[in-house]
Amino acid sequence: MSRISAGVVTGLLLGAAQGFLSAGSSAEGMALFLAILGRASQGIINGVLAAYGIKPKAPLWRGGLVGGALGALLGALAGIPAQSWMQIVPMSAVVGVGCGLAVARAGR
Repeated sequence: MSRISAGVVTGLLLGAAQGFLSAGSSAEGMALFLAILGRASQGIINGVLAAYGIKPKAPLWRGGLVGGALGALLGALAGIPAQSWMQIVPMSAVVGVGCGLAVARAGR
């Protein structure tokens, strides 16, 4: 698997999980779909940015660190409209760490 595809697949899966968790148990139908779609697209962007931002054969810790920073930055941008940084930024950083680790692992 290439570095870009590893980042995209990981970002898609972790982002969709983040959207499902952030939507809450009371969300139904379109609200749940939009939350999952929004976070999954953010995860895909995070995976692509991590693939281009992490050099090939980088150590895993550097991949996780760079991916986490990218995820936190994207989470901060996503939190601007609703001013919900306390919810979005930590979960986005976790998605970023996962993307960074997948990209660093695939680059070996």
